[in-house]
Amino acid sequence: MKVPKIFSAIAAAAVLFATSAGVSAEPAEVNYVDGVDWQKRLITVTGEGIIPPDSVNYTQAKGMASRAARADAYRKLAEIVNGVRVEGETTVEKMMTVQDQIKLKVAATIKGAKVISETFLSDGGYRVVVQMPLFGASNSLAGAVFEKNPVVEPFPNPVTEVAPSIVPYSSSTPVKQRLKITTTTEVTVEQPSVPSVPTTPTPYRSPLTRMSLQSLDTIIMQKLETNSFSLQEPTYQQPVPSSQIPYSTPTTTEPVRRSVEEYASMAQGDYTGLIIDCRGLGLQPVMSAVVKNTNGTKIYGHKNLDIDKIISMGVADYISDEDSVQRAGANPLVVKAVAVENFNSNPVLTIPDSNRVLIENHATKFLKDMKVVFLFDY
Repeated sequence: MKVPKIFSAIAAAAVLFATSAGVSAEPAEVNYVDGVDWQKRLITVTGEGIIPPDSVNYTQAKGMASRAARADAYRKLAEIVNGVRVEGETTVEKMMTVQDQIKLKVAATIKGAKVISETFLSDGGYRVVVQMPLFGASNSLAGAVFEKNPVVEPFPNPVTEVAPSIVPYSSSTPVKQRLKITTTTEVTVEQPSVPSVPTTPTPYRSPLTRMSLQSLDTIIMQKLETNSFSLQEPTYQQPVPSSQIPYSTPTTTEPVRRSVEEYASMAQGDYTGLIIDCRGLGLQPVMSAVVKNTNGTKIYGHKNLDIDKIISMGVADYISDEDSVQRAGANPLVVKAVAVENFNSNPVLTIPDSNRVLIENHATKFLKDMKVVFLFDY
């Protein structure tokens, strides 16, 4: 019967000595929201535990409650991590079922998640807040799931048959004004050419077949009476041997090919980065997004980038606030996405806009440096 009294004393002492023990009391607690914050690039979970009734002293009570809260937090963290999309339909959970090595790395990363807050509750409970970074060189989810590309692919060249879009602002135009101009500019989406459906030609009918039988009889009788029919020997044309047929090489139109230097000379400005406005399209954040054009060509993605940079900073920043686009630099190129594909994860640009992006990138290499920001509805 002494245990409940000890437990009550421990619960009271937990609150009284929380500050001296290095644990915050409940009134000073900061409210954290569990889940994935793509703007802060963090996964946050809250775990809770209680002081066991068979605790014999304060130290044991604190330790057991803390372990219970941490175990709860790690379990919740694993659930959230499993559902994070790496790209399109591929989740972390799906990757772990395919590769045991990734499964081990993810498990170790979860165990290494940082406890940022511990709180004794007034009812004797214990609460911990745990966070894991999505990206970063140290114990991030990206470091667990991304593997080195065997070959880094070059960025594609612009589509030579389509003229690049003209940038409707100058280097002195504020970023917010650029976003307004780009949003109000009419965007023409290229429609894929649809082959015309062949129609069945009307069969040829000679004038004779269109006459009545009575008219034909009259004409024949007139010809017989005037002896106007004449017989001619048929003539036959001898076939020409294939060896004597002159051969002409078929002509094909080769696309215009330019060097990187030539494309760079077509640049309009010294752009420091790229902002793709995806607002209103329902863009869903993923760890490894791909930017395409309306032809389906991938113009930016993890295969074009250094894997260490992806792990460190991510392919792009997901931002809902126009004031937080610093990653794209002081003079960003701003374009408007016209669609999203693959589980709404990949922004799609018109061919003129994608041409402009690729041309400007040849000049200042902002894609290689991953100075890319996606504006989306958070």
